[in-house]
Amino acid sequence: MMKMYSYILFLTFSSLTSITFAQATITSGMDFFKGDWILLLKEASQKKKLIFVDLYTDWCAPCKRMEQEVFPLKEVGQVYNHSFLNYRLNAERGEGIKLAKYYAIKSYPTYLFLDNAGNLIYRNGDYLKATEFIAAANEALKQYQVQDLSKLETRFKNGDRQPEFLRLLIEKRSSMQLDNTEFLNAYVAKVSVDKLSMPESLLFLSRNIGSTPSDALPVILKHINKLPHNDQRKVADQLYNKLLYYALGAAIKENKLKDAAKLLRQLDLIRPILAEKNLPSADNLALHYFKAARDTAGLKKIGYSIANQQFTIPIDSIKAKDRLLYEKAMKPFWNGSEDSTKIVNFQDEKRLASIQYSAHIATTLYTVSDFFKQTLPAQDKSLLDALKWMQFACLIYKNENLTRLRTELETMTR
Repeated sequence: MMKMYSYILFLTFSSLTSITFAQATITSGMDFFKGDWILLLKEASQKKKLIFVDLYTDWCAPCKRMEQEVFPLKEVGQVYNHSFLNYRLNAERGEGIKLAKYYAIKSYPTYLFLDNAGNLIYRNGDYLKATEFIAAANEALKQYQVQDLSKLETRFKNGDRQPEFLRLLIEKRSSMQLDNTEFLNAYVAKVSVDKLSMPESLLFLSRNIGSTPSDALPVILKHINKLPHNDQRKVADQLYNKLLYYALGAAIKENKLKDAAKLLRQLDLIRPILAEKNLPSADNLALHYFKAARDTAGLKKIGYSIANQQFTIPIDSIKAKDRLLYEKAMKPFWNGSEDSTKIVNFQDEKRLASIQYSAHIATTLYTVSDFFKQTLPAQDKSLLDALKWMQFACLIYKNENLTRLRTELETMTR
């Protein structure tokens, strides 16, 4: 979709830690509470109102569209202001960082519908039309009438560790996309090794794995070969998409390199059976780890693997894929199902849509080449290959960052 192009290109040229953010302002429609999280909960409790939270980031294109197109609408404000205390949080600044982790936020925007104690009732996300956004509020109100998660969590806090109860609690939290680390640890501690290693238990653990490491992960990795081949791949992909991708990325970003090294070893155990679509992002995580750890041998090994996959694609094939992706992106606007006048900076988005595959290849080569430049000694001959990759990148995609890096590499390798 159009809203993804700027996000993808922005992330490619950004390090894991260098993004800055700014809170946006809503001037009409929805009213947003001003104050911190503690004051919000106090206000909600006093007024006996539910809470709506918009978790956004400054680089998120659909977040901006919601802010500009949906939040200001009168009909939206009427529903949300009546039923909720509305709150906006930058997920990568201040208290938003902790709360995004607590509620296991994995994409933006994410909308949390909470009771007045902060317990999750319902969640939704992405760009939503006004009717869809109002429908989400109504669904949250409906769910609130039948919500029992807080009762289950109270039983857990009071010491209930019966395996069947723990399974019920874990599955309930999973259905609401909440992290299960604490509860999985309790379950693994309570159930025998023989039972945990059975296929049904392995599938249960992987299906409900959280986004942070738990004692369930080594159990699954140790016994995954007891599963049928198709289930092995399914479980491997669940471990990667739900846990390892996020946990490894967070460990690298926070410079917890020992944790990252352990997670990377665990990822390597399932890499041979991962779905092909997951391999590029797994390679990218490894690349970032070796750069952060200043492991030049590891960096070169994964860097060459990544770059050579891109460098060998014929230019004609790249341009043909550009055309295909452009036509796919523009189809909703050509057939009238999407309105381009509602897209902020549509012409820029359109231009990016026409070269998105070229940009993807070029920026992938940029990342590898830049990491080589930053990490390898000046006399390392691999920098000559980095220069070749950047010359190719500049040929297929015009960008000042690419040109600058090419020039820097030319100077270093003279």
